[in-house]
Amino acid sequence: AAAQIAAQSLGPEFKEWLNDPSKLVQLIAAAEGAQGTTKLTNEAQVPLIAGSEGPLSWAEQPFLLSDKETTQALRLLTRFGELGANPTPKPELIGVELHHSDEKIKKSVLSLLDELSKLAPGQNADKPILMRAAEQLAIRYALERFEDGDLKVNAVHELLEEMSQQMADLRNILRLQEDKLTHAGLLVESHADILDRKFWAELPESSKKKALLSEDAACVPARNVRQYVELLLKRSDRETASEILRNYSSAVTSKDADYRVRVATGLTQLADLYATVGGTVLGESAQALGDAIAKESDPEIEPLLGAAFVRLSTEASQRKQYRAVAQACEAMEYVASRRPALEKELRPRIGFETRLPDFIEDALRQQNVSTDLLDVLRRNSQAATEHLAERFFRSMRREECDRIVELVHGLGPAANEYLREMLQSGAQRQAVSSIGLLSRLDVPGLLELLPLRLPQWNRFYHDVIVRQIAYGAANDRGRTLLEILEVLDPSVVPQALDEIGMSGDRSAAPPLIVMAGAGEAQGRSPLLQLKAIEALGRLREPDAVPVLKNLFESKRMFKWQHHRELRIAAAQALAKIDPRYATKIMADSGLEPGELAIGPLDSAPACPWVRQRRYERIVLKKPVPATITSSWGKSTLAVREVSLGGGMGTKEDMLRIGSDADVDINVGMRHIRGQVLLRRAGVNEVGFEFVNTDLESRHRLRHLLMDSLEHTPAGRGGNRNRNRRP
Repeated sequence: AAAQIAAQSLGPEFKEWLNDPSKLVQLIAAAEGAQGTTKLTNEAQVPLIAGSEGPLSWAEQPFLLSDKETTQALRLLTRFGELGANPTPKPELIGVELHHSDEKIKKSVLSLLDELSKLAPGQNADKPILMRAAEQLAIRYALERFEDGDLKVNAVHELLEEMSQQMADLRNILRLQEDKLTHAGLLVESHADILDRKFWAELPESSKKKALLSEDAACVPARNVRQYVELLLKRSDRETASEILRNYSSAVTSKDADYRVRVATGLTQLADLYATVGGTVLGESAQALGDAIAKESDPEIEPLLGAAFVRLSTEASQRKQYRAVAQACEAMEYVASRRPALEKELRPRIGFETRLPDFIEDALRQQNVSTDLLDVLRRNSQAATEHLAERFFRSMRREECDRIVELVHGLGPAANEYLREMLQSGAQRQAVSSIGLLSRLDVPGLLELLPLRLPQWNRFYHDVIVRQIAYGAANDRGRTLLEILEVLDPSVVPQALDEIGMSGDRSAAPPLIVMAGAGEAQGRSPLLQLKAIEALGRLREPDAVPVLKNLFESKRMFKWQHHRELRIAAAQALAKIDPRYATKIMADSGLEPGELAIGPLDSAPACPWVRQRRYERIVLKKPVPATITSSWGKSTLAVREVSLGGGMGTKEDMLRIGSDADVDINVGMRHIRGQVLLRRAGVNEVGFEFVNTDLESRHRLRHLLMDSLEHTPAGRGGNRNRNRRP
């Protein structure tokens, strides 16, 4: 009778009880016709206040159902769903089902339904109450067994899978939203996974930690691992977080293939977390993966392990965690020793080589390079050496070059060996980039190989080689340049002599003294003799004094024996070697003070640039016209700045940069002629450097500079230019 009354009260909306918790509880209570149930319902309506005495919630009550009884409870809920879904529902049959159920099962089910009916409107409204009750029963049963130790971590998902199958009929009856999404072709989370997630959410924190530190941690889904580790990180408990992640990744060496699959998949999802935790866990996990990959025999598991290794290694390199990167490199070496083909497939995916330039820049910025970063570079010594050589080739600052030399030296003998290999058999550009470093680190190797390759290269590369040796700033670079002087292109020799003088290497002085002597000048450009004299002055070589005095003082009849330009150069060199000569030179030389004021610059140790100006550049009082003639034709140039070594002007037409040419500078009725190399200087600007000229043109150039200094003192570069790039 009670059931009939309840059915009449619900009227045509009888089927809505599947989704309406309050109506469902009314119906079941009426159908049972039991006073105890009604009383329970009334008691459940009393609000529970924290700290006050009152009835316990369903979750707080002892769970007394066994495995079999839990299954029967799920079947009872399924039966409720079947009765409600019948085209001609008979609510009185609910009472029959309850009557045949065990009292313990009936009490647990009704208590749970009653509690769920009290939830706020809209809470968990996406699922009918019967489905929510079934899920709560399954999760509560799994929790109780896990807490009692009857259920291990690796069996939780299997148990929940069984429970999900028990609920399959109920889910079909209730036609849940997942079914609609599945029919629409959308991928949704499996019901077992949903139960697994809810199970983890209900699990006490101590049990979560115990599960994650157990040998079965691989069975914990990656999302649950992430959730708990992120919670630990918020509490700044990195030690426990590291311990959990280390234990999780250790399963890659498990004998259980399923564990290896689970962890390999999970590591690809947790790689960023390993990097965030810091410490040694990321590198140790990468090493463990490397060992596992090398030993893996299952062709289906190997790609999963490889993907996880790539993900961890990439995360380490992107975060610049150099200890982890070094450990990953070590693991790659081990894989290469066991499975070379696999190592070749993995290496480009990780991309350590593509990150090396960034690592090198980081090392150059560090005051003291970390041992971990240096270890990374050593383990990739060939690629690192090549990048460092290229970086040295492009560097313009002295401090950077010195730092690069220190880094290459720190890489050990393997780096020097590869530099020699680059010079011996590399392409032109690659071979030339190794010369600057070899001039500092392996001069014997450089002098053994360079003379063999120089004849194969054109003047452009000879010019670059001289500059690279100068950039190397080795103490004995002057002697190195002398050793290759005979093999260099003649147009580059004047520049090499300048660099010998700027080197401060006095061991190179004896050959220069011979070159400066008048008797040896025949058959050689007068400019080379003049350059040798200037180099001796820069070196402050006392043994050169007799030769220089002879050049400066020798007379033939009543005339000076040597050209005035040679005498000026010798006088300037003598004054540098011994300042006492300066007074004598001015007293009885016939030279003008203005002529002696313009001369070669000395090396400035404090200059931040790798290559310094060899002569002071002076801005002319007004531009002078010049004509450039080369194999590409004739061009015009407006020369604005000039030094004894060259000048700079504005292009008035198309001019090919980097070629050699003849220059003719018009200074009134006089001409300054010579052979020059053209260099890029700026937008619409070109620089030129004298590589050969006669002494008379050189003297006219000196007087052009003197005239500009007399009229525009502010145009003098002076010390202002010494710290500028050449």
